[in-house]
Amino acid sequence: ELKQYINLFWEAHHSQIYTALNKLHEQGYVSVETDAIHKQKKIYHLTPEGQLVVADWFQEETNVPTQRDEFLAKVYVIALFNQEQATSLLQDRRHHYQKTQKQYQHKMQEYDAITDSIEKQKNLGRYLILKRRLMVCTTELEWCDWAQDILTLNQNK
Repeated sequence: ELKQYINLFWEAHHSQIYTALNKLHEQGYVSVETDAIHKQKKIYHLTPEGQLVVADWFQEETNVPTQRDEFLAKVYVIALFNQEQATSLLQDRRHHYQKTQKQYQHKMQEYDAITDSIEKQKNLGRYLILKRRLMVCTTELEWCDWAQDILTLNQNK
């Protein structure tokens, strides 16, 4: 569950997440409790010291995002491939974003189902990220359609 939340904004593996959480716990920045219903589930909370560290980090200048997208590298050399290969590449990307869009829509429904105003406020960041991710999916799908139209036009020349 935690990995799903983190992956909205940062790609991380379970081993990285739990190593970081253990270190944060050792440093006194998070506390840990066991879920009363699911004994294997741990719930992490920021301590007051952790909240101060997060507040300081929030004030730091944010790095420019890095981009490494193998798909875009393939698009860059798309002229080297035939129409069928190029179309397949775009269809694969379209399917990926359609699937991703459905997942984010489901998560958005979960957020919309929250009725407690305090809980809704606690999840505001998640909502903002989900909305952005949905907008990115929509834009990517529109771009795939546009790129396919360009490929078709170039084939007919």
